[in-house]
Amino acid sequence: MGIPNFYQSKNYRLLIIVPLLLMAAGFYFIPHIQLDSSLKGGVQIEIQTSAPVNQSLIVSRLDSAMPGAQASVETATSGITITVAANTSLTDGQDGLIQLSNISSNYSRASALMAEYQAVLRSQPNNDTVKAALSGAESNQSAYLSAMIAAYSAELVTLRPLLNSSASYTYNASDPLGMMASAKSAYTAAEARYQNSLNSVIESVLPGSAPAYSTTTPEEGSYFLGQMLDIIIVAFVLVAIAVFFVFRTPVPSFTVVFGAANDIIVALGAMGLFGIPLGIASIGGLLMLIGYAIDTDLLSSIRVLKRGEGTPQERAFATMKTGVTMTSTAIISFGILFVVAYVAFIPTYFEISGVVLAGLVGDIFTTWFGNTPMTLWYKLRKEMRR
Repeated sequence: MGIPNFYQSKNYRLLIIVPLLLMAAGFYFIPHIQLDSSLKGGVQIEIQTSAPVNQSLIVSRLDSAMPGAQASVETATSGITITVAANTSLTDGQDGLIQLSNISSNYSRASALMAEYQAVLRSQPNNDTVKAALSGAESNQSAYLSAMIAAYSAELVTLRPLLNSSASYTYNASDPLGMMASAKSAYTAAEARYQNSLNSVIESVLPGSAPAYSTTTPEEGSYFLGQMLDIIIVAFVLVAIAVFFVFRTPVPSFTVVFGAANDIIVALGAMGLFGIPLGIASIGGLLMLIGYAIDTDLLSSIRVLKRGEGTPQERAFATMKTGVTMTSTAIISFGILFVVAYVAFIPTYFEISGVVLAGLVGDIFTTWFGNTPMTLWYKLRKEMRR
């Protein structure tokens, strides 16, 4: 017994509730998405080795030794690349150093103004304007010094998890430059201790290795994320233009773009739900998903709107069978890739296949319960007006 043609039902338009519910679920879980180190910032460790590497052991030990490391390992012909998320203490400490440096610069400028006004007053002791300016400069200098002391104390608190408990860092309130040097020394010590911790974990798994380190700052990661989002937006704009060129009417064009957008939302929601991080690899999967979504949506819309055999409902149902077969084939392919990437511990393929797999499952419901009923409704209303 075959599946009945539900597009012939009077209430076929209610099918759109399903993709709308999926959209709502996607929006609910999207805030739970975590950025991987390629977008969040972090440390990349290159190790040249021909020996077999236990990737899961490296990841588990790094994550255990440094909570929040979000470690991942990629293999290459010449060795491996270990990626570790940016350490919060170091990134916040770097921001604190910048803040302390800015305050120090303001303090120096206030001190220079004080010296200038004092020199003027030596030749013009009764100049009330200069006296007032000197008083303001003294007040500013005092405020900046207090701000430096507070920023220095906050810097030490931030770096404390990475500093040796026996290490002592002090400051002299009359020596702001020394305070700045002490803060830099603390940051350098924390950075060195963090790298030593990384080296210790790597040495425990790969004795005798010679790691090479490179760092991506959170600012660089934020820039990359902005660039990736711009690419996705441009891709949607170009798709919308191409679709409108095909149909020349807004409703079918909207349904196609809606289908692609909803697939992306569903995929992002699945990333938040199942803990698939957002990175360069997963963004590549989202771009692939746009192509798959547009393919099935165009297939549905073109056959319903531009073919002449049978009724629109019959064409919609026949197209659904073809489209579901196409999508199911892709789901099987990416499902196999997902399992292999999970078992073999290949994070890049795991992210790409996980994103596309979730989007393709959502695409079945979005295209055939959302895009197709809207297109069919548009077609039937158009025929009634003739």
